Amino acid sequence: MQKTDITFWLKEKLGWILIVVFSCIPVLIFLAVNDVNELFYDTRETLKTIGLVTGLVGFVLYAINMLLAIRKPWLENFFNGLNQVYIAHHITGGIALCLVLFHPLLLAVQYIDLGSLSSLKNAAVFLLPDTFNSQSTLEFAQEVTAFNSGIIAFIGMVVLLILTFFVKLPYSFWLFTHKFLGVAFLFAGIHVLFINSDVSDSLLLTIYMAVWILIGLGAFVYRTLLGNVLIRRAPYEVKSVAFFEKDVMGIYLAPLEKNIDFKPGQFVYVRFLWSGKDGIVDETHPFSVATNPGIDGMVLYIKALGDFTTNLRNLKVGTVAEIEGAFGKFSYRNFSSSPQVWIGAGIGITPFISMARDYSLYAPPVDLYYTVQTRSELIEQGVLAQYLPETYQNFRYFPFVSQEAQTHLTAEHILQQSGNLQEKEFFICGPPLMMKSMRSQLRKMGVKRSKIHTEEFSMS
Repeated sequence: MQKTDITFWLKEKLGWILIVVFSCIPVLIFLAVNDVNELFYDTRETLKTIGLVTGLVGFVLYAINMLLAIRKPWLENFFNGLNQVYIAHHITGGIALCLVLFHPLLLAVQYIDLGSLSSLKNAAVFLLPDTFNSQSTLEFAQEVTAFNSGIIAFIGMVVLLILTFFVKLPYSFWLFTHKFLGVAFLFAGIHVLFINSDVSDSLLLTIYMAVWILIGLGAFVYRTLLGNVLIRRAPYEVKSVAFFEKDVMGIYLAPLEKNIDFKPGQFVYVRFLWSGKDGIVDETHPFSVATNPGIDGMVLYIKALGDFTTNLRNLKVGTVAEIEGAFGKFSYRNFSSSPQVWIGAGIGITPFISMARDYSLYAPPVDLYYTVQTRSELIEQGVLAQYLPETYQNFRYFPFVSQEAQTHLTAEHILQQSGNLQEKEFFICGPPLMMKSMRSQLRKMGVKRSKIHTEEFSMS
């Protein structure tokens, strides 16, 4: 494996490597402070041990899941882009859910005796909240509180994550329910720290789990409870709105304070304020920036793909927007020495417009392919088709109209125009199926995975 391949592999996998390491540490501590022979003495003890381990790993993954949701640019360095961060967030949440499900069920197995029906009742009672009265000792009350906190966390996390992964909810309602994951995490933290278990018996394990409790709660407070105070969002004003073919619109935003910093090709999160009367809900959505850095203001090209983006056609000039960002690793600047091929399909041309406007004499040779269904859909032709090719010899532009060609853009067509593909860096943005197909075609032609870069972050 060449050095570039290793570097690319680390960029993609470093975050996952750290997740595995952090999840395994409590297991290693648990095994180190116990007699392994006793932990796996028989089937019952083995199931109990697995139940304890799933609880430890599930909780750490729960905390990591909370951390991955804070939407900070530095997290991108571990996963090679914010879209990959959110994929990791989704996966860790699903795994944590499974482990949390197994944790109490496997612990309840220790009460089951196949020769006694009453043992089934004891196992079922184990899964129910406990009670205490005025005669209970402080130690017993603490144990009951810790136990019940675990039950509350278990029920809360299961319900919320089932809603997240298995029920199709309106985005606004999903966002509202998602906030309660932090409450469930708080109860889980109380359970982990105060329940009489191997965590409380090991100072090292107690400290380790306490650190993850603080990380998870800190992430929840930062993003959910105090997000409006702690998260920097720049105010912009809508100066003009333009409409194009195929339900595409352009929005020009001017900063009310300082312009945000971004690299060409990156995207920002935008929330339009006080526009409920126009049917525009108060939600945050990501959009690629179509302007180059250093320009006062920014342009967003948006296609109507869902309820939110469709209702943006009602956006009024003068509306104030809050912008958070910028995010993403999809920028030609990150690969400034190699010849490049940019492939934009439909509204996927947006990040390439930003990169094209940033192009200079010092940039690498670029072939830009802009594929649309009809010629009327082509936007920014003054820059892409005229100014850049006429100004820079190394910038070549290839519009591809599917209706006229009676076929879709293929890697074979790109090979005929651009020649030797294996030494070029490819940037692709467009509909998911188109990107998947183009990636597959390029791989069959010998282009390495490390040379294919896609922008796949979208919400409608």
